Amino acid sequence: MAIFNKAEIDQLRIVRKRIKQEFGSAPALDAPDLLEDILKYSTESQDAITKSQIRQLMEIVGEPWANRFSELHTYY
Repeated sequence: MAIFNKAEIDQLRIVRKRIKQEFGSAPALDAPDLLEDILKYSTESQDAITKSQIRQLMEIVGEPWANRFSELHTYY
Protein backbone atom coordinates (compact mmCIF):
# COMPACT_ATOMS: atom_id res chain seq x y z
CA MET A 1 0.00 0.00 0.00
CA ALA A 2 1.27 3.44 -0.90
CA ILE A 3 1.88 6.14 1.67
CA PHE A 4 0.41 9.49 0.71
CA ASN A 5 1.18 12.98 1.99
CA LYS A 6 -1.51 15.51 2.98
CA ALA A 7 -1.80 17.13 -0.47
CA GLU A 8 -2.21 13.72 -2.09
CA ILE A 9 -4.83 12.63 0.46
CA ASP A 10 -6.75 15.88 0.00
CA GLN A 11 -6.81 15.37 -3.77
CA LEU A 12 -7.70 11.69 -3.34
CA ARG A 13 -10.73 12.71 -1.28
CA ILE A 14 -11.86 15.14 -3.99
CA VAL A 15 -11.42 12.50 -6.69
CA ARG A 16 -13.15 9.78 -4.68
CA LYS A 17 -16.11 12.10 -4.01
CA ARG A 18 -16.50 12.87 -7.73
CA ILE A 19 -16.18 9.17 -8.67
CA LYS A 20 -18.80 8.24 -6.08
CA GLN A 21 -21.18 10.89 -7.43
CA GLU A 22 -20.79 9.65 -10.99
CA PHE A 23 -20.54 5.88 -10.47
CA GLY A 24 -22.24 5.28 -7.10
CA SER A 25 -19.13 3.94 -5.38
CA ALA A 26 -15.43 4.71 -5.21
CA PRO A 27 -12.34 2.68 -4.31
CA ALA A 28 -11.40 2.76 -0.62
CA LEU A 29 -8.36 4.78 0.45
CA ASP A 30 -6.74 1.55 1.65
CA ALA A 31 -7.41 -0.38 -1.58
CA PRO A 32 -4.19 -2.09 -2.71
CA ASP A 33 -4.60 -0.90 -6.32
CA LEU A 34 -6.10 2.50 -5.51
CA LEU A 35 -4.30 4.55 -8.17
CA GLU A 36 -4.78 1.84 -10.80
CA ASP A 37 -8.51 1.77 -10.01
CA ILE A 38 -8.73 5.56 -10.25
CA LEU A 39 -6.98 5.47 -13.64
CA LYS A 40 -9.63 3.00 -14.80
CA TYR A 41 -12.38 5.39 -13.71
CA SER A 42 -10.66 8.19 -15.63
CA THR A 43 -11.18 6.28 -18.87
CA GLU A 44 -14.82 5.49 -18.07
CA SER A 45 -15.85 8.91 -16.78
CA GLN A 46 -17.96 11.17 -18.96
CA ASP A 47 -17.30 14.17 -16.69
CA ALA A 48 -14.52 16.56 -17.72
CA ILE A 49 -14.10 17.87 -14.17
CA THR A 50 -13.64 14.36 -12.78
CA LYS A 51 -11.01 13.63 -15.43
CA SER A 52 -9.27 16.91 -14.66
CA GLN A 53 -9.25 16.16 -10.92
CA ILE A 54 -7.80 12.70 -11.61
CA ARG A 55 -5.14 14.26 -13.85
CA GLN A 56 -4.22 16.67 -11.05
CA LEU A 57 -3.98 13.76 -8.60
CA MET A 58 -1.67 11.82 -10.91
CA GLU A 59 0.53 14.90 -11.34
CA ILE A 60 0.72 15.40 -7.56
CA VAL A 61 1.60 11.73 -6.99
CA GLY A 62 4.22 11.89 -9.76
CA GLU A 63 5.76 9.25 -11.95
CA PRO A 64 4.86 6.76 -13.23
CA TRP A 65 1.26 7.84 -12.62
CA ALA A 66 1.36 11.19 -14.44
CA ASN A 67 2.78 9.48 -17.51
CA ARG A 68 0.26 6.63 -17.33
CA PHE A 69 -2.59 9.15 -17.26
CA SER A 70 -1.10 10.98 -20.27
CA GLU A 71 -0.82 7.72 -22.21
CA LEU A 72 -4.50 6.96 -21.59
CA HIS A 73 -5.64 10.50 -22.41
CA THR A 74 -3.68 11.83 -25.34
CA TYR A 75 -5.97 14.86 -25.64
CA TYR A 76 -4.77 16.40 -22.33
